[in-house]
Amino acid sequence: MKSTEEIKDIIETILQGTDLFLVDLKVSPDNSIEVYIDSLKGINVDSCVTLSKQLDAKLDRDTEDFELTVSSAGIGYPFKVTQQYEKNLGNQVEVKLQNGGKLQGTLKSHSITGIVIECEEKVAVEGKKKKSIVKVEKEIHFTDIKEVKDIVVF
Repeated sequence: MKSTEEIKDIIETILQGTDLFLVDLKVSPDNSIEVYIDSLKGINVDSCVTLSKQLDAKLDRDTEDFELTVSSAGIGYPFKVTQQYEKNLGNQVEVKLQNGGKLQGTLKSHSITGIVIECEEKVAVEGKKKKSIVKVEKEIHFTDIKEVKDIVVF
């Protein structure tokens, strides 16, 4: 069986010239290969099928059999690559922090060091008994982030 790095290189070569990008690759000891892809424009089943066929043709089943699964990194799949942050600008996200905390808000921006989300907080307003809800922007460094996922708001 080819190494994870070799399989990753094959996938990235296949994806060159398309709007698709590799999000995650999992190769298990029992020869199960899971490929997760996405696109800034969204992804459809045909894209997954096409990549699956092309990748299957590049891997040698005669040498060693394997199970291949290609799917989209759908809603709720943790962000792994920069393109996922780009795709979800303006969308609602959930951020799990290394310290166990959790934030929800709108993804406003991202950089090489972290992200900025706009979330709602209850704050005490002078002269009022009840706390008011205000929108605040929070800058969060990637070192403080355990996981980021997009969330669906109905």
